Amino acid sequence: MTTPDREAELARLLVELRSLRLQPADWEVIDEHLAAVEGGDDERVDALSQHVFEARVRGRYSGPRRGGDVVATKQTSVLPVVGLVCGGLLVAVGALLGGGEILVGIVVLGLFVFGVAFAGSRVAHRRSGADEDEAGQPPVPIPDRVALRVNALGRR
Repeated sequence: MTTPDREAELARLLVELRSLRLQPADWEVIDEHLAAVEGGDDERVDALSQHVFEARVRGRYSGPRRGGDVVATKQTSVLPVVGLVCGGLLVAVGALLGGGEILVGIVVLGLFVFGVAFAGSRVAHRRSGADEDEAGQPPVPIPDRVALRVNALGRR
């Protein structure tokens, strides 16, 4: 016997499933849960809800990393030159401050600034799809057999 809360949860899940894009393996597990619910095992609604939540989180954090609203910048190789100039200015200021231990610390800081600028120029020159090769299979919309189960459960 289903409770009104479980029916409401199932109805919410069915609406959500229609709009999701998940990995094919996740759709397989969801199909198994839906088949059990369709067969009368209303206790599987909780497991279905948990799996849908986990699949959405996995999809959000395991996909290709993209800057959401970050505007792309043009590629430049001037960044190491800027880092070298800034590092040189730091060394010059360190020499004017008295040299010795201060100069050694400022030389290390200047090399660090140059290193960061050089590393930043290497990142800017990566091809745009470099992370997508490691992402695995792309998420897919709801498969037909799952959509049929969702529609059948929505009518009951």
